[in-house]
Amino acid sequence: MVASLLAASIGFGVVYNSARIALSERGRELASLRVLGFTQGEIAYILLGELALLALAAIPVGFLLGVGLISILVHALESDLYRLPLILNSSNYAMGASIILISAIVSGLLIWRKLGKLDLVAVLKTRE
Repeated sequence: MVASLLAASIGFGVVYNSARIALSERGRELASLRVLGFTQGEIAYILLGELALLALAAIPVGFLLGVGLISILVHALESDLYRLPLILNSSNYAMGASIILISAIVSGLLIWRKLGKLDLVAVLKTRE
């Protein structure tokens, strides 16, 4: 249970951090789109759609890397005295995927709030 909570907090941290980085990198561009007449929902669709696509693409890759890491650890810790079984259930995969999807949804809601606070005046004042 403790390991699951730790894994969930790390997963949320990774997803939220990538969302914050994407917002900080593209904040000026998104604010420029708002000035041009895009609604908050439209710019959220651009940013959060990209993040949702990345989260959905990362889940199968994470499954493959996780199974590989677990099998390496099981074989590395095997000795004459004891052996650790490699038992993977569909519930393991479902829990991992649901944690990442819930983290992505919560991160998206937090980023949605920050999209409403973009500084449109600063975008209008900058010269390029």
